[in-house]
Amino acid sequence: MKKTKLLLAPLLIVMGLQAKPTEETKVENSNIKSGTTLGHYQKPGAPIDMSYDSTKVNAGEVSDINITLTTSATSGTMHVSITFDEAIKNVNNTEENLTFEVTPEQRSFPINIQASSDIDGLHYIRLLTKVDKGTASKLRAFAVPMYVGDLKPKAKSANIMKAMSGENISVSKAVETIEVIE
Repeated sequence: MKKTKLLLAPLLIVMGLQAKPTEETKVENSNIKSGTTLGHYQKPGAPIDMSYDSTKVNAGEVSDINITLTTSATSGTMHVSITFDEAIKNVNNTEENLTFEVTPEQRSFPINIQASSDIDGLHYIRLLTKVDKGTASKLRAFAVPMYVGDLKPKAKSANIMKAMSGENISVSKAVETIEVIE
């Protein structure tokens, strides 16, 4: 019993010393929100995953939003269409249509955006991605949050679209491809 205590004591002290720095790191980075689609369920579509870091700022301040798109495709062309909520100003004039060449060596693509808003709340930057591989192309959509000021719950809008069955309808940007089978 005494030997066990003697062996465990240094181990517990080292673990205790290691726990302190990680606590401080979490406090420093509390204004950075992160997210990813890696390892989460996805509908069939483009073989693209997204991860982001978004800095929470006050109204009028510039937020750094770092997005990384990763694909499992080994070749082709990735097209990215970026749209901003009306309340968001694109400070560094990020292009709204980007194109990346996918190679076996290059399958991860960073997009760095600086944006601001004068309106407190949760705003979104939307990405519509497409990978062209010869004759086939598949799409995947993402929404990256931008946190500005106090995040108060939004009141429900009076203009809610409903189907005849009473279900709420969500309207999203999409691209449709129609093939004629002969």
